[in-house]
Amino acid sequence: MNAWKPLPFPFKILSIVLLLWASMSIMVIITMPDREIAFLGLLLSGITAKIIVLILDFVSPLLFLYAMWKKLKWGANFGMLYNGIFILNSFIALFLFKDIFGNAIYFPLVASIIFFLIIYKERDYFS
Repeated sequence: MNAWKPLPFPFKILSIVLLLWASMSIMVIITMPDREIAFLGLLLSGITAKIIVLILDFVSPLLFLYAMWKKLKWGANFGMLYNGIFILNSFIALFLFKDIFGNAIYFPLVASIIFFLIIYKERDYFS
């Protein structure tokens, strides 16, 4: 069992941001039921889009937060993996769907890069 050590400051900030991100994703699902999303080169809507948003924008951040708070060894890899998926998806959408989503593509791209870098820099916390 790992000894408890205080949560690094960048993870405290990331915790707040990810909790807000997860909350906002639920609000988007509820208030914009017909919203289209870009996912790895596909333009999705309906139940498929809701499932993708639920998994990537709600379940994944909360699962990462749980792993972070419990200092689970797989937490850093999981956090970098799901943020890597966001980064890849944003780059693909930037080239394929910029005409549809406009500048809205940049926020998740920049946020995911920052999240990825924070997790990478603080990855030793999980060991």
